[in-house]
Order: sequence, then C-alpha cells, then structure tokens
Amino acid sequence: MKILEKGSDYLIVLKEAGENSEKMGAEGYSALYRLDVPVRGILVLTAKGSRMEITDKEYLLVCTGRFEEDKVEMTDLLFHDSRTNRTFPVKRMRKGVREAKLDARILGYDEANDLSLAGCVLGTGRTHQIRTQFASRKHPLAGDGKYGSRVKCPVALMCAAITYRPSPDADTKTVRIEAEDTFPWNVFAR
Repeated sequence: MKILEKGSDYLIVLKEAGENSEKMGAEGYSALYRLDVPVRGILVLTAKGSRMEITDKEYLLVCTGRFEEDKVEMTDLLFHDSRTNRTFPVKRMRKGVREAKLDARILGYDEANDLSLAGCVLGTGRTHQIRTQFASRKHPLAGDGKYGSRVKCPVALMCAAITYRPSPDADTKTVRIEAEDTFPWNVFAR
C-alpha cells in the first residue's frame, strides 16, 4: 500500500490488486468506499468519526472488442447474488435489484489484440457494476474470467483518479489525485 496523500484525519493510498479494501488501513482508519479485491486503484482511508466529500471518481479499464461510439452510457437493473459473489443484469425490478448507471469514454483501441481502453465515471456504485455492465454488452474486462474474459492477465480495472474536498463542512477547494499510468493503460496512446 503506497501512500499518495496524507491529511490530519485521512490517508489516500494506492491499493494493489489482491488487497482487500475492507481490511486495509492503519490503526484507527477505515476505507471510505470499497474496491473489488482483484482491482487496483486509489482508495481513501479516513479516521473514525471524520468526514470527507468525494466529488468524483474516475476509472480506467481495458475491455475486449471495439465500440461503435466514443461515448457510451449504460443503465441497467443489477442483482448481486451474495452466495456466488456475482452480479447479474435483470429485466425487471424486484427485491434486491438496484439501478446502475455509468458513463464511459473510449480512449483507444488496440486492433492487434482487439482491446479497448475506456475511462469511466459511475453514476451509482454497485457491487461489480463496471465489470457486469461491460460484460453484459459483450465487452468483458481483460483478465476478468469471472465475467467471461478469455484474456489472461490481472483484471484490467483501476480507480485512476479521485477529486475530493478534505472537509465537507468548510468552504475548501477540491483536490484531484491521479495514480501513475502503468500496464496495461500505458500501452494505449491517448
């Protein structure tokens, strides 16, 4: 866990793939939100009783296939099965089903490997949301065998940037933190 920023009552860290965001943190700190275990990215840890306003989270991902459009809006009804730890798109609202929205921009395409690089902003935060919504459109994330990818690599999803206000009560400016580009993001010209 690499510390990217340290405040009086928060830490902003780079969570590595394989680390459990719910079990991370220094003494007295806990994760403000969660990232799936196989996902790398920026994570905010706050001290007990402290508050912080996250105004924006941006994700980078590599998925299979090429998109027709450069901008994609996805809205689905998702059901998370806690027994199998999988999320499924469903057609109608019922108990346990929640609406999921995201906006994606296609940033690059690698024709030789049939892979697309996308930037993504969530309108909602559902379990496995990005992974499920892309896979349900026949664009599973590279390395995400759980949702149908045949590409062998770590799950190609990363919380790449956050914008936050250190104290939501104060009239403070927002701060943006970005993770450095590493494989597979750096193989795409942007």
